[in-house]
Amino acid sequence: MNIKQKLKDIKGKNLFREFRTITSSCDSIVRFNGKECIMLASNNYFGLNTDPRVIAAGKRALDKYGSGNVASRLIVNLDLHEKLEKDIARYKKCQAALVYSGGFSANIGIISSVVGKGDAILSDELNHASIIDGCRLSKADVVVYKHCDIEDLESKLSKLKNKNILVVTDSVFSMDGDVAPLKEIINLKRKYSFTFMVDDAHATGIVDTNLEGIDIHMGTLSKTLGSQGGYAAGSNELIDFLRNTSRPFMYSTGLSPADTASALEALKIMQEYKTLRTRLINNASYFRKRLKNMGFKVFGDLQIIPLIIGDNKKTMKFQKLLEEDGIFVTGIRFPTVKSARLRISVMATHTRKQLNKALYSFKKNGIKLGLLPHVRK
Repeated sequence: MNIKQKLKDIKGKNLFREFRTITSSCDSIVRFNGKECIMLASNNYFGLNTDPRVIAAGKRALDKYGSGNVASRLIVNLDLHEKLEKDIARYKKCQAALVYSGGFSANIGIISSVVGKGDAILSDELNHASIIDGCRLSKADVVVYKHCDIEDLESKLSKLKNKNILVVTDSVFSMDGDVAPLKEIINLKRKYSFTFMVDDAHATGIVDTNLEGIDIHMGTLSKTLGSQGGYAAGSNELIDFLRNTSRPFMYSTGLSPADTASALEALKIMQEYKTLRTRLINNASYFRKRLKNMGFKVFGDLQIIPLIIGDNKKTMKFQKLLEEDGIFVTGIRFPTVKSARLRISVMATHTRKQLNKALYSFKKNGIKLGLLPHVRK
């Protein structure tokens, strides 16, 4: 294994990744490289990560339960964990829920448990890496269908006979920002017998996915809820089964008390204050429309706005120029996406002044890099 040569190849393709370290909380404004920057790269969509009520709940749990869970939950289980699971189940309108220490662990744990060798999985081609790895670990036959393409999904379903089938999709896609056709997939269940699993990581509180016909709900506590962890929600039988078979749950230390309590409080706030969603969608719509009017190639339906560039080197140059102007955005490249882009994520807590400052920088540097057709040199 020639690691040195492999690293050289990665750098030669402009795919080398390094940390960009911030020295503050991750709100709409962050501290980076010694100055304040507007954060447009976070999944803290509602700003609950820095909400004083959420922080206070975490501190109370820290004082009562200590800093960590210190063992697997099958050895050390807290009443706090069970309270969170009950609240998640109620929110998702399911019988029960199970909290994992991370969203990645939840996906690989759920998928590798509910299907196995001889079964089949139909997976959207742009599903998250954790879904892809869960499919691989399951040893089931994996069939990838075209992104959000119902006709292709049905065509592939029709060719599967006498198999236990799992259809799995993100609800909101993390790098493209578009929404899966959930109702159309549910309609297919009337004709084809399959289990339907939806990953709600980027949709919690933003898209209503509490639909009859979804058998397995997966989600995270680390995005709109601003904490840490993942969960599965569904029938009592599903959760009992996962508790007894899901290796990432069984053999991982339970979620820390502070993270658990913070997620509990954030879930409560999110459900009480519907204006968070309204502000988020309004900010995202405003930002997307302005970028599109400038001439940028932008997509997405909600808070995630991919600005497609296509060239790795130019993408990272754009990121650097924005950084110099105090705008924190991340360039996303292969293997995460096929086409290089800036992944812009807007927050409910962004002010119009902050968004306008960022838009000015996008336009100025877009012109500098020759990305805007009407001002191309």
